[in-house]
Amino acid sequence: MPPNHLTIRLLAALGVFLVVWEACARVDDSWTDGAPLFGVYDLSGLTTVDEFGIAGRPNARFSKWKMNGLGFRGEDLRSDRESILCIGASETFGMYEPEGMEFPKQLEREINRRARSERYQVVNAGLPGQSLSSFNRRAAAVVRRVRPTVAVLYPSLAIYIDPPPENLVRPATTQTPGFRLRIAQKVSSALSDRAPEAIQTAARRIAIGAQTRHRVILQRIPESNVLRFRRDLSRLLDLLAGEQVRAVMVTHATRFGAWATPGDQAMLIAWRALYPALEESGFLDMENRLNNVIRGEAANRGLTLVDAATFLHGAGNFVEFVHFTPRGAGALAHAIADGLLDRSAP
Repeated sequence: MPPNHLTIRLLAALGVFLVVWEACARVDDSWTDGAPLFGVYDLSGLTTVDEFGIAGRPNARFSKWKMNGLGFRGEDLRSDRESILCIGASETFGMYEPEGMEFPKQLEREINRRARSERYQVVNAGLPGQSLSSFNRRAAAVVRRVRPTVAVLYPSLAIYIDPPPENLVRPATTQTPGFRLRIAQKVSSALSDRAPEAIQTAARRIAIGAQTRHRVILQRIPESNVLRFRRDLSRLLDLLAGEQVRAVMVTHATRFGAWATPGDQAMLIAWRALYPALEESGFLDMENRLNNVIRGEAANRGLTLVDAATFLHGAGNFVEFVHFTPRGAGALAHAIADGLLDRSAP
């Protein structure tokens, strides 16, 4: 057989193998999760982008995640319950916890247990990648729809390493996810779960080096980014106060606590892989400076503060650097419940 014919046959066989593998992946998703055979089926299908920024896609589903009719994670709202709104990013949305173990859901169960009734519903308005500035643009509409008595603010801070433009306005069209191979997602997940930590760390170092070869690397975030966070937070607090919504402030917790140990280096590199322009040493400095903004706003406005950064850390509470285990989400939920139900609080 001529060599070029053999090559063609091998490529054809590989193509057939990939097509069959992709088909099997889609059948598996349909069988196990009720996923559609066609179209995108991954985390991106839960969100869209509109003129305000990232938004939840109403009634979307993926794996354990389910969005309600308003584009929030969880069940549809009930008119007979008092609403508590949780505002944040992926840490609030819930990434690694089993269904129902994300901190807003645990908070709902805990405050209802203490109230000895089903009085409260906690509305999870967290979305992966959502900054305060993005939420601010839709905050008034969310408050009108949800009509919360309390808003719990747990902002993701790493977004302020490179925040979006302050007056960003997007085209008034929604974003539809494009085609994606489901086998690629499954292979990537399997490799990240099973590859030795040393190999993952080495791969991340190479990726960071490639992405920063022609970029300025920051030792710490600029003070202008801290001021930007302060403005975004202040605007949201002003809006909530104007709507007579009580704000509960929560400082951002990490696996590391106040400082990192030599054993934390691999996890810091994993964190930096998402934000390569900031040196590993700058992440906890950023957390401390932005958490001080949260503490200062709470003190100046007389708001309830849950200082999670001071007590919530360690591998038992975090899957990686900032996302919770069920135990960590539960610890945060209990601390917020303490703050909510403290009758001496403002």
